[in-house]
Amino acid sequence: MTISDAYRRSRIIVILLALTLPGIHPACSLNDAWEGYYRDVPGRVDDHVLDLIGENENYSRFYDGLMEYGFDDLLSKNQYFTVFVPVNSAFEGLPEFTGEEWAKIFGFHILYTKLFSHEFADLNLLTTIGKYLNLRKTGEDEFSIFESRIQMNSVDHFCQNGVIHEIDRLLLPKPNLYEYIMSLDPSYSILQDFLSSMDERFIDYEKSVRIGVDDNGNAVYDTVWREENYFLDQVAGLDDEAKAYTGLLPSNDDVMGALEDLSGYFGDIGELDEQTYGQLLFITFSGSFLNQKLTAAEIPDTIASVTGKTVEKSMLQFSDTDLEVSNGMVHLLDGMTIPKGYFVVPITIECDVKANRTVSNTMYPIEQRSDTRATNGSFVYYGCNFVGDYIEFTVDMVLKTTYWFIWTGPKQGPSHYQLFVKDEISGEFVPVGGPVNNWTKGNFVPVVSGTHTFNEFGTKTVRMTVVDELPLIGYNSIFLDYIKMVPDEIYSE
Repeated sequence: MTISDAYRRSRIIVILLALTLPGIHPACSLNDAWEGYYRDVPGRVDDHVLDLIGENENYSRFYDGLMEYGFDDLLSKNQYFTVFVPVNSAFEGLPEFTGEEWAKIFGFHILYTKLFSHEFADLNLLTTIGKYLNLRKTGEDEFSIFESRIQMNSVDHFCQNGVIHEIDRLLLPKPNLYEYIMSLDPSYSILQDFLSSMDERFIDYEKSVRIGVDDNGNAVYDTVWREENYFLDQVAGLDDEAKAYTGLLPSNDDVMGALEDLSGYFGDIGELDEQTYGQLLFITFSGSFLNQKLTAAEIPDTIASVTGKTVEKSMLQFSDTDLEVSNGMVHLLDGMTIPKGYFVVPITIECDVKANRTVSNTMYPIEQRSDTRATNGSFVYYGCNFVGDYIEFTVDMVLKTTYWFIWTGPKQGPSHYQLFVKDEISGEFVPVGGPVNNWTKGNFVPVVSGTHTFNEFGTKTVRMTVVDELPLIGYNSIFLDYIKMVPDEIYSE
């Protein structure tokens, strides 16, 4: 007998003994030693992990829930699962849950992977509902999963498509920071409405299938919609389970009290249009979220928010603290202060940027040109010709205060420019300072045009205009790097 023949016979004997021993189920093993004989679990047996759960009477309440909320199809699929199964007693004394909440609870016990006990360590495990379970070592051969203890004498029950481990408590998923905010009562509606206002729903043409045309010849699609939210996608992913945030959440009374204190800069909040009010709320909440999970005791004296704004702990007063969410920590505020440094800041118009820029006549060339002396390495050239030609910029988030206007550009073209601002009442453009000869001012030398006082908060219009045809008629051009608006409160020569 060869060594290989002896090995095959020994394996057959082991299998026959295992199948004839009392208490051993032919489809699902309770012995981790099976892994030593069969490295490839699928193919050994025909049963699914759902069958294994259903065979244990002490798992009946969990099994019934899986069946009721539609997990039978999922757990019968030919792929790996790990299920943390609570015993029947774990369902006692629970609050009322909706059907949707129960579905999330059951999905919170399931992983799309096979995890045996010998792999247990400090791990963050992604569940089928997109939330993480925190597996932690708590002692010698002792582990907890989220807020439950793993029963180490009843682990590694496996079948062809997965493994189950017994736990002593039901796992109840916490909301993430975004879900927590949106579940608060109406006294937090200003913050809720602010976040919702940045929702955008639009057709995803790349994924939508063209199915024909309408009577007017327009394409008709089997439409796939996409939803985006500027704040959640670009500023802070408060709904992202893989990130960690701290929320400093103000109530409506906190917000309105803080805005009232700053009415000198923003005016009567009730008179603002929707867009301007949204801009103001962005300032208001720019210090409300931090990029890490911090208890109240852990918040340092100074910390930067997700928008880069500085939060001083001395300015914070709390009504409730250390409220844990799935991706961070929540502290409810008792009063609110918006630091002047959040909004009393210089506004720089980068003139080579196309956004919010128009010209008097598009027949003239307008180009972005490079120069290492320019602030971002480039400036704008507008090849206009005559007196009255201009480049115009709209500027958001302009305070109700006095600004100094400073501009510069290369020493090119002998045209005379003058800065103008659109008057808020008459709509006429009023000059800020006198004409400047672009040639004699020098290369990229800042020009202080002067000041203008705005009597309302909101979006303003700034214009640079050709005002003199000297020395040659019809050969004027505008060359600009930036126009800077500096609040008088922080301006220094």
